[in-house]
Amino acid sequence: MSGMRKARAWRGPLSVALLASVLAAHGLPAAAGSGGDGPGHAAREGTPVSVAGTTIVMRDGTRIAATAYVPAAAGPHPLIVMPGAWWNMPQDALLDDKRQLAESGYVVVSYDPRGLRRSGGEADMAGPSDVADVSDVITWALGHTPADTKRVGLYSSSYGGALSLNAAARDPRVVAVAALCPWTDLFESFVRNDTHAGPITTFQALIGAANGRMSPSTVQAFERLSGGHTAEVRAWARERSPRTFAGRLNARRTAVFMAGEWSDPLVPAGHTGRFLDQLTGPKQLWMSPGGHGDSSSREAALLQPRGAVRGHARRWLDRFLKARPNGADRLPPLMVRPRNAEEVETYPGWSALERSPSEVTLRADGAAASGSRRLLAGSDSPADSGPFPVAGLADSIGLPPTTVLPLLAPPLAAVWRSGPLDSPWALRGSPRVSTRLTSTASRGTFVAYLYDVDPLGIARLISHAPYSFAGVGPGTPVTADVQMPAMAWNVAQGHHLAVVLDGADHRYTSVSPIGSSLTFSAADTRLRVPGRAG
Repeated sequence: MSGMRKARAWRGPLSVALLASVLAAHGLPAAAGSGGDGPGHAAREGTPVSVAGTTIVMRDGTRIAATAYVPAAAGPHPLIVMPGAWWNMPQDALLDDKRQLAESGYVVVSYDPRGLRRSGGEADMAGPSDVADVSDVITWALGHTPADTKRVGLYSSSYGGALSLNAAARDPRVVAVAALCPWTDLFESFVRNDTHAGPITTFQALIGAANGRMSPSTVQAFERLSGGHTAEVRAWARERSPRTFAGRLNARRTAVFMAGEWSDPLVPAGHTGRFLDQLTGPKQLWMSPGGHGDSSSREAALLQPRGAVRGHARRWLDRFLKARPNGADRLPPLMVRPRNAEEVETYPGWSALERSPSEVTLRADGAAASGSRRLLAGSDSPADSGPFPVAGLADSIGLPPTTVLPLLAPPLAAVWRSGPLDSPWALRGSPRVSTRLTSTASRGTFVAYLYDVDPLGIARLISHAPYSFAGVGPGTPVTADVQMPAMAWNVAQGHHLAVVLDGADHRYTSVSPIGSSLTFSAADTRLRVPGRAG
């Protein structure tokens, strides 16, 4: 594959073997436990640690609940600030790795973001107030602990990961960031192809309300999204999206490590990769099977104590905050494990994965090439994205959303499929489905699915995306170009690729009026996939 190098294949659960094999393939040292810790070699692994809870007063008077983990050895020590997640699970306390980081020589300050759990104020959804808090916590740590002013890093996941990226772009003291499953474009997390991801937004809003208090602007944004006023949320979301601030990260060459998952319902695959290509400093992204945070969660670390993703995040911080020559920064910028394969692939960037797509010849099931398919708008079919929010976790253990192709037929679904592949295909990147349709109403929603279909008709979901239109006269043709979330999926010889269109999916809010219908042109429905045969 052009622009791609393959690491040695490995077997078993995601573990240190993955990292060791990649290091070996690139001629890099595998050991990370030895070597200096920067100025003064201040601490050794396993040093005693003091732990103290505290309250830090922000510049606007908001009181933030924090915990400081400080090595007993003389400093100065590199500093890691860890903003908390949007919600905490019970295992987060059981599997806390902050003490381990402190035992290895870091001053660690973790805290509940404003408006969440023990902290005062109102949650700003990684906006200006939250960003200012990160800087205030850094300032407090530098003044109250033996932390080194020149070795400051941020480390968190999900909400805290996006907040860390936004804060690093604003605070020149931040040298390195490890952000696990962060969003990079908040608007596109909630709105996809002009379609509101309603259940996902509601899930986020309910969790936020259960964990604390949201700011008026955050409450208003969720209300507007729920009311279908998505355009009014763009500016609010842009101010909270790391991709907006890539230029600031580049100006200081902030070292950025990120992790993501192919089936993340909150961060569509491809968003983080395109953000990766915006960065010009030290950077790296690891993409793995699973849903939101499944490859880097603390419980994953418990099941796989030497898990590669979380372990490599620490190696990344060691490299830039402790000046350890462990080779973490010499690995390629993009590491990919396909959803249905064990071999890890490396690429020089996301654009190398998203190669020029090829058009796949399709034929509509049960219709002439010039025919059409009429569907009931707003009606679901056995084609489905998988149960939210657990489908990604099932996918990570080899259970993708699955259906049976013969069950998919008008008026609930329309199917187009390729012929059997005469060789295996490696699909890498974002598929695109284009079609032409008419509606009996002025607005409508449909969902496009891409399946891998075996000779028995068992269809396994590769990717999917919704599409909505409005302000169109009934019967007026609509040309739709649907970009799906990126994927890394291997299709076996003899299998078919199938495009399925239907009128609804439980993850998205349909704007189709009850009783309306959608008619798709069979001849104008096409599929383009980035991939290669063989």
